[in-house]
This record gives sequence, structure tokens and C-alpha cells, in this order.
Amino acid sequence: MRPFKINMQNGTLEVVAKITDSLVQDYGCRVKYDKENGAIDLVGEEYCRDVVNEVLTDILKF
Repeated sequence: MRPFKINMQNGTLEVVAKITDSLVQDYGCRVKYDKENGAIDLVGEEYCRDVVNEVLTDILKF
């Protein structure tokens, strides 16, 4: 596996987006980091918002 480039200005948000994306793919959802806007975009059906919210809540508990 090759390392992926992370924009240092928003590095933490990009890493969280990549981790979250890998966890929600089993539910038919995707999370993409928008480098131009520095924001996370949700891709998928309306229920994906709840799935991503639950995954992020679990991640941030640690």
C-alpha cells in the first residue's frame, strides 16, 4: 500500500474522512473530503447521514 498525501492545513479532517469512509462503505455510503472547501461531503441515500453520524460519534468517544 502506498502512503496517501494529506493536506497539512486540514490534515485531521481529511484523516477522519478517510477513516469514516472506510467504516461506512459496508452500508452503501461514502464520505469524501473536499480539498477545495475543506469540508466533508456525504455520498449516498438519506439514511447515510444517520449512519455517518453514528460512526463519527463512536470514533470521537475515544
